Amino acid sequence: MAGIMVAEFFSRVQWIYRTSLRKYFNTTIFRLSFAVGFYVLLKALGVDLLWTLEKAQKWCVRAEWVHMDSTPFASLLRNMDTLFGLGLGVHSLLYTESKKNSSPPFRVGCITVSLLLLHILDGLMFPSRNQATFYVLSVSKCAAALFIPTALVPGGLSWIFPV
Repeated sequence: MAGIMVAEFFSRVQWIYRTSLRKYFNTTIFRLSFAVGFYVLLKALGVDLLWTLEKAQKWCVRAEWVHMDSTPFASLLRNMDTLFGLGLGVHSLLYTESKKNSSPPFRVGCITVSLLLLHILDGLMFPSRNQATFYVLSVSKCAAALFIPTALVPGGLSWIFPV
């Protein structure tokens, strides 16, 4: 229910649609540069960047639930890539095509297929043996999580079932 309320609120916020893809991209690059720069600086200063992971595994009742995706750096990347995925989705040709069809059956189909695909995407877990690989795959997953329901599913359904 909360997700529907957030979606309803943001559907009325016009700056999301008016902002250029270049601005989405530049904001993402700036945030990525800041995050990676901060990460490298802390690493160079000898700060253990996975200290939260060790503490959580030590004190959590279900230690198997704790993984690299719960670190502050992963959270920062997740938020950044969500913005980038939204920018890609809103500026995609698939999104533009899907706006032509707003019938209730089409919308229900988009919701159903999106939820199914997002459930599958949510089930993807990446190995944390290599931090760089983990973060790259995590970045892609987070960007895809907003691109899928914003552009891919509505555009695909519009293509399959033209108006």
